[in-house]
Amino acid sequence: MSVPRRSFSDKSTIIFMIVLSFVCALILSLLASALKVPQEEAKELDRSKEMLVAAQIYNNMGYFQLPENNRYVLARYAGDGALEVGAPNHEPTKSEIMDVVRARIRPFLVDNQGKKHTFEEEKINIDEYIADFKKKGYANLPLKLVYEILPNPDKNSVNGQEKPVGYIIPVSGFGLWDYIYGYIAIKPNGDDVIGISWYEQKETPGLGANIADAPWQSLFPGKKIFQPDSTGGTDFQTSPIGITVVRGKVKDVLGSSPKAESAVDGMAGATLTGNGVTRAYKDTLTPYRPFFIRLHNSSGK
Repeated sequence: MSVPRRSFSDKSTIIFMIVLSFVCALILSLLASALKVPQEEAKELDRSKEMLVAAQIYNNMGYFQLPENNRYVLARYAGDGALEVGAPNHEPTKSEIMDVVRARIRPFLVDNQGKKHTFEEEKINIDEYIADFKKKGYANLPLKLVYEILPNPDKNSVNGQEKPVGYIIPVSGFGLWDYIYGYIAIKPNGDDVIGISWYEQKETPGLGANIADAPWQSLFPGKKIFQPDSTGGTDFQTSPIGITVVRGKVKDVLGSSPKAESAVDGMAGATLTGNGVTRAYKDTLTPYRPFFIRLHNSSGK
């Protein structure tokens, strides 16, 4: 009689394990579904912050800022997407950050001739476009993604008619271990860098991961994306485009040569990450050349 009891016990155990596995799978599926929306919202908030960092509207300490007397000073949220100079009472909330993004960062598309198109004109869903082509890279598309940076709103501004104070280009490439994603903001002259940021990277902590840190990112403002020739001149039709991460210090490698205007110091122990960043800027920015030329020509410089 003991054998049948053991057989019944074995069947019960198997059934219990199957039911338990099914219940666990169901719970994990429900949790994943419930967390998907908050996770996507967190990613969108992080990308939005990094766009503002590149545009020098938000700093790495987590506060808004405004330009004043050739420097940036702390600013606080004043409502309706506007900022005002003054020490903030608190770190900006998600709502305040997204209000500023909606008021000051506006996406559009440019074609291979550098002409501007809106998502509405092209009947393209912006959310699907951004998600579908992130890994491929927007620079490789017939219609490339650009964000214009609008001035800080005031009561006299007319929505939709403000002249952009800069442009943000999404940057992507391959670092040491995986893809890296970030932004570079360019002044209206199509050449001078406003700032940069990296919002997604898996580089080595303390080494290549420094690309996401404020001290290294502070090397970029004022650099030029069009590399000057040996005489300091720039031919916007043919000059190489990008920012070079040198091995060592720019002053030691390039001195005061014109090439130093398009180069930044490398990170100790992170040569391969630096090479990846250099390639990312070159490969991403080069297809935007016609757009930068149009900006340069329209700026009157």
